[in-house]
Amino acid sequence: MLAAGVAPTASTFNILVKLYAWRTAEFHHAYDEIHAMRGHGVAPDVGTFSTLVTGLCRAGRLDEAWGVLDWMMQEGCLPMVHTYTPILHGYCRQGRIEEARKLMDFMEGAGCPPNIITYNVLIKALCDDGRFDEVKEVLAEIKTKGPKPSAVTYNTYMDALSKAGMAEKAVELFEDMRCEGLKPTGFTLSIALNCFCVHSKFSEVIRLLERSTELNWCAAVVAYNTVMSRLCDMERWLAILELLADMIKKGIIPNTRTFNILIQSLCIRGKLSIAINLVFNHGIPANVVTYNTLIHWSYYHGRASDADSMFEYMKKVANVAPDEVTYTIMVDGLCRQGKFDEATDCFKESLKDRLSKDLLTPLINRLGRKERIRNIVAVFREIERQGFVRNHMIFEDTVRSFCTVGFRQHTKIFNLEFLLEGILGPGKEVYPAHNGR
Repeated sequence: MLAAGVAPTASTFNILVKLYAWRTAEFHHAYDEIHAMRGHGVAPDVGTFSTLVTGLCRAGRLDEAWGVLDWMMQEGCLPMVHTYTPILHGYCRQGRIEEARKLMDFMEGAGCPPNIITYNVLIKALCDDGRFDEVKEVLAEIKTKGPKPSAVTYNTYMDALSKAGMAEKAVELFEDMRCEGLKPTGFTLSIALNCFCVHSKFSEVIRLLERSTELNWCAAVVAYNTVMSRLCDMERWLAILELLADMIKKGIIPNTRTFNILIQSLCIRGKLSIAINLVFNHGIPANVVTYNTLIHWSYYHGRASDADSMFEYMKKVANVAPDEVTYTIMVDGLCRQGKFDEATDCFKESLKDRLSKDLLTPLINRLGRKERIRNIVAVFREIERQGFVRNHMIFEDTVRSFCTVGFRQHTKIFNLEFLLEGILGPGKEVYPAHNGR
């Protein structure tokens, strides 16, 4: 740019300052760029210093940021709201809320009153600290001093109340927000929907979804999924079907999670055959969660052959990779059928991803109860062959399982010795030497 004879402006240098102060945290280069501006006949402006202050605050260097404020005032450049707000944000990130509030008072005295963005930063910090009474005070202060609350202000407060178990208060804020003339955002309505669901106020939920057009809100699939998931927990599968029909009527395309909620609700209601028919004959998009649900409920209803077939179908036809949940369901189901060799093989197959203690422990329990000694030894040999480290927690859980199923009885002690020798490997001592103690 310089070689082409194009003179840089303050904006040119501000981009370089932002690069060093925000992206790479090389502050010495940021300072160099500011000092170099004079050599090109360009004076640093409020944007230059504010950019440096923001970068320093993000790095936690608040004292240095105050030094930059002194420097910019010496240069005859007065700080603005967006210069002070990053310092306030830095205080809040460090939990120094009282200092943040003092800074806001300082801004008032300096003739640079906080704007709604500054207040939103403070409200977020107070909410994170559970200081909801102080949030009320700040909201009252906002209304008396002039800056109008934004949707972000209410969203922050409502979300915090909802997460703190105060859903009813959050819903009250939803109405306050509308009285202020603010349009709820998608996030606002998701919070409200969740609050209604927590208190099982499904009539309010349906009414809110139906009013989406009136509220100028395009209810997305995520909002419907939130409600349908809660209805599934309440075993209200007819209401789920009604919501699904309402979605389709409004032109909202269901996604895989929507159908997984539907499949789960049908299975809970004992409509497994309908669920299977929807997946295999009507082209409903299925992922690993879908197949896990169908396999689990097939075993639950005693349809083991269907479960086994679905496991093979998902791997070989649908090309959906089983996850830890899939293998856990399969291993448990095969053991319940007495197919211990198949369960062992299934566990070995799961090792291509990782060694799961949550899968190994129940398998050892099942095999131990049926005294399938050789299967247990085969499991540990495969673990070793795959190169996994067998730590003390695995041995501790395994020995505890053996003792739980009665291997410590004198009639079965040989089994325990054989197992430990097989697990530890040939040539290893089962009992350590006492060394005369």
